[in-house]
Amino acid sequence: MKRSSSFAVASCCLILTGCITPSAVDDFAKASAQAASLFPAVATIPYNACVAIAENQQLAAVTDFNGNFAFDQTKIDCKAADDTSQRLQKTYSVLATYISTLDKLAGGNVPTYDTNIKATVATIPGLTTPQQTAVTGLASVIADLVDKGYRQKEAAKAIERANPFVKELSGMLQTQLPPFLDQYLSNEKDSLRSMYRGIFIFRVQGSASTENTSPTLVSKNFIEDMSRIQNMQNAVAAFEKIFDGIGKTHQTLYDNRNKLWDKSVIQTIFQSVSNIEKQVSAVESAFTPTPAKAATK
Repeated sequence: MKRSSSFAVASCCLILTGCITPSAVDDFAKASAQAASLFPAVATIPYNACVAIAENQQLAAVTDFNGNFAFDQTKIDCKAADDTSQRLQKTYSVLATYISTLDKLAGGNVPTYDTNIKATVATIPGLTTPQQTAVTGLASVIADLVDKGYRQKEAAKAIERANPFVKELSGMLQTQLPPFLDQYLSNEKDSLRSMYRGIFIFRVQGSASTENTSPTLVSKNFIEDMSRIQNMQNAVAAFEKIFDGIGKTHQTLYDNRNKLWDKSVIQTIFQSVSNIEKQVSAVESAFTPTPAKAATK
């Protein structure tokens, strides 16, 4: 309903007054912002999975109950995984900041941005030379929109400058996300299987049949943990499509940068944004626990 209303307002504005209504860019920015708010939970998968794998391996090696058991932190080396998480999160932060700043410019508002974006760009680990060039270039576009006083009519110029950088970074996120994260999650599944097999044969001394080590309870916990990981894999798959949508939507803006508010262009962008929002909803569902079903008589 909201999108149809925005499109109607844009159409009336164009027909009756000839004014510029930034509804398409506005909805694009909102969808990007919604995705960006959810992305940290996905970007941290490599680090969180790495820690979980190391801890599961230590738990699987336990053969006797020890009330003073603690994980050996010296055996948890997750710097490479943390670098991956930082690279994904900070790269998307720059991309989302650009889209938000473009939205302000296209809407006729004075664009602003978080000046910390420059520091963020300088601390992104593991980028290739083309990726570093793209993230630095996009940060420069963001700064110039504000520092050089870009106006609404210069939105086309901003889009033209940014497009190769957006294409590089959205493509990077789309292609790097699944293999990196799915591998970590697959490894975490393997470590869980090993740990739970150990739990089946683990017995607290003198309490071999306690509820805490019953096959039923252990199986229930195992299924819940595996379901949690599957939900994370579903979120990864959705974000792969989100980044594809961001790249394609910006390409549409670029291809039509000199006729941004043509009705057919707006409609095409609305459709792209709709596809992004569907995937955002899929991510939200992946992170929302399924309510318990009531027993049927």
